[in-house]
Amino acid sequence: MNLRHELFMLLKAEGSAGAASIVDFGLAIGLTYMAGVPYAWANLIGVVSGGVTNCTVNMRYVFADSPRSRRGIIWRYLLVWFGSMCFNGLGTNAVTSLVGAQWFVVVKSCVALVVALSFNYPMQRRFVFKSRQ
Repeated sequence: MNLRHELFMLLKAEGSAGAASIVDFGLAIGLTYMAGVPYAWANLIGVVSGGVTNCTVNMRYVFADSPRSRRGIIWRYLLVWFGSMCFNGLGTNAVTSLVGAQWFVVVKSCVALVVALSFNYPMQRRFVFKSRQ
């Protein structure tokens, strides 16, 4: 394992996740507070849009050296993304229902951070985009 390479990959993946989070949070917050969409639906729309953004950026820039076919990547990404969507969506909705809708943004942020570090990156790195190394 090359530590420098792993750190560089993590930084690139977190940059991609940051872009996806802007899409995700922007839609979820905008739809909730500006359009009056219930937070559960706004959250789902944000998560789906962020997932599409993340997969596209990862496939083209972050893990471009993956030996997997585009179709293989998409199917594996869908599996991981579905798990991530469930963890994020159900976790955010469950905790928000316990603490109140006024804490929606804080809860969504905390849940997203935990899921990103403990599930998303490891699964994308080792399962979806397994590198040639």
